[in-house]
Amino acid sequence: MEILHNPLFQNGVGYAASLVILVSLVTTNVFRLRLINGIGSVIFGWYGYLLSSWPVCAINWIIAAIDLWYLVQHLTASAFFELEPAAAIGAPYLRKFFLYHERDIHRYTPDVSLDALASAETYLLVRNLLPVGLFAFRRDPSSPEATIVADYTIPQYRDFKAGRFLYHYKRLFFKEQGIKSFSAPAASPAQARYYRKNGFVPASPDTFRLDL
Repeated sequence: MEILHNPLFQNGVGYAASLVILVSLVTTNVFRLRLINGIGSVIFGWYGYLLSSWPVCAINWIIAAIDLWYLVQHLTASAFFELEPAAAIGAPYLRKFFLYHERDIHRYTPDVSLDALASAETYLLVRNLLPVGLFAFRRDPSSPEATIVADYTIPQYRDFKAGRFLYHYKRLFFKEQGIKSFSAPAASPAQARYYRKNGFVPASPDTFRLDL
């Protein structure tokens, strides 16, 4: 096709590839970094192909293949999760964890505070023995519904595996406590997507609900 030999089109492909790779470099989530970088490398390899620059083409497609390999490894690797009660871990560690991640936590749950966590049933989310998040909820013992106060995972581990653990594998754990449903306020579009991904349905414009 004639457009493939057009210098403006070729330059556009090169700029697009550079932009995608630039975005990957400012991504904190390792899975997304590999995914975006792989897409950028495929486009850059195509750019090299259009210019008949075979070294550029080859090296970028090799990088894309390496990114794909890591993505497959990440998706197929098993992850061991556990919920550790904050009371068992201790208030000093919970405080340090919260303060260290406070700015990022407030991006998703602006109203959460240490006092709110202290008055709720709060757990530390552990993945492969590493503390990677917080999960807290509040409920009236006479009600079968619990309201989520915080559901937070640090950026490096936001791959939805934590959500599957909480809302699918731990269903029986919550049911044994008399909880039949969760209500969750969504303060951001990203949080709304997260809840939808884990089976929640809209209960109001900014609230989601999951029946266990």
